[in-house]
Amino acid sequence: MRAPSPARPSAEGATRKPSAEGATREPGPDGASGEPLAAAHAFLSRLRRPSTVLVAVSGGSDSVGLLLALHRASTTSGASHRLVACTVDHALRAGSAAEADAVSRRCKALGIPHTVARWSHSGVPSALQASARLARYRLLREAAQSFEADLVVTGHSRDDQVETVAMRAARSQNARPAGEPPPIGLAGMADAVLFDRALWICRPFLSVRRQAIRDDLTSLGEGWIDDPSNDDPRFERVRFRQAGADIAGPEAGDASRDATLRRAKADAAVSRLLTDHVRLHAATAADIALADLDVADSDGQRLLAVLATTLAGKPHAMGQETAARLCKALVTRMPGAFTAGGCVFEQRGGRLFIYRERRNLPPPTTVEPGQALIWDGRFRIENHGATGITLLAGADRDLAGKLMAGGVPSGVAGRIAQAFPGVSFPDGATADPNTFSLTPVIAPYDTFLPRFDLMIAQSMAALFNRAPFPTCPVDDISMK
Repeated sequence: MRAPSPARPSAEGATRKPSAEGATREPGPDGASGEPLAAAHAFLSRLRRPSTVLVAVSGGSDSVGLLLALHRASTTSGASHRLVACTVDHALRAGSAAEADAVSRRCKALGIPHTVARWSHSGVPSALQASARLARYRLLREAAQSFEADLVVTGHSRDDQVETVAMRAARSQNARPAGEPPPIGLAGMADAVLFDRALWICRPFLSVRRQAIRDDLTSLGEGWIDDPSNDDPRFERVRFRQAGADIAGPEAGDASRDATLRRAKADAAVSRLLTDHVRLHAATAADIALADLDVADSDGQRLLAVLATTLAGKPHAMGQETAARLCKALVTRMPGAFTAGGCVFEQRGGRLFIYRERRNLPPPTTVEPGQALIWDGRFRIENHGATGITLLAGADRDLAGKLMAGGVPSGVAGRIAQAFPGVSFPDGATADPNTFSLTPVIAPYDTFLPRFDLMIAQSMAALFNRAPFPTCPVDDISMK
């Protein structure tokens, strides 16, 4: 699909823009020149074995540039990698179906198998953008399964990375004391993310600027499609872009790399704390000796945030201001209980117990035969029986006794049990554990696990007696 001129849309409706004069090519973390083809070669060289790579192609410059760069690199690398492609049509605006069809024709011309996955979003009442993001990854996972792909790649660029760092810095600057280094969240986007414990989604172009991608497409005579939502100021990223966030200077990249290194050190420390000092009771409450916990230390604070996120079933960790207030309350080590991030932090007898608070628990939930669902973001329930069952908080009458037998004080055990799910059967029948399974969910990592959090996630999996998370099929360049 070639653009007939830099100033006119191509026959497929793609627009090719002239390159900026004097555009620089800054080296990425992999040592590549920042050129798309070099980044594609570097990425394929890090694949541990011959792989089927699913390219997510929207039709925009970044994803089209990635597709073409990987296609050229795979044909010259000599490695036995196979490219396939998928376009997710969210059907959120007119013309999206025609754009997906244009990508299909482009892939056909390249000899790359391609599929279009369309999202049916009728009945989605709110949070449409968040729902669309989750749907996109689920549709990509289904496409990867149909192609038997080993991983998915997306066209996120260095511009996206720097914008992400800038947004996170703006959110955190008011909560950070003067002189304190930027938080580890400023590591930005991970180069790889595990979705649903099943599919690694990688970003080969995080060291490549968007202008370099567009210059490359222009030199090939190739066009792309501009999504009007990329200029919609309702979205935070667009507002940062339109405000003139610096995406060219090396400072943002240096800050991101520095934060990545600090995050790796912090993750190792938190992983050791999880392994050496945290006890888990009934996959629902953590128990830490106060002598082993320094809440004034950033590693201790992150440990509490990680545990609270999972024990409360939250998709995101508590905010920095909330964490700071919590640690200020806990530093006295006086007996008492505090709430933060959906959890109770209770100090008793020289120990800290962390468990889900009783507010906003789900109502009684029916699980039909053969059905599986996530309850409260914390447990996956599967009904293997022939009749429906009801799941409700506080219905497990034996849990408090089991917790006390494990060394939990009676009052704490009773409070923990009130937020634990129990199962009841119709007509008061006795619960048969063989007819259902209850599996703890490691939130948020069971859904989205950035590669730089893999060490912590593996320690959490061991703590919750879950299988380890699968490792990424692409070597981590930051560990080289």
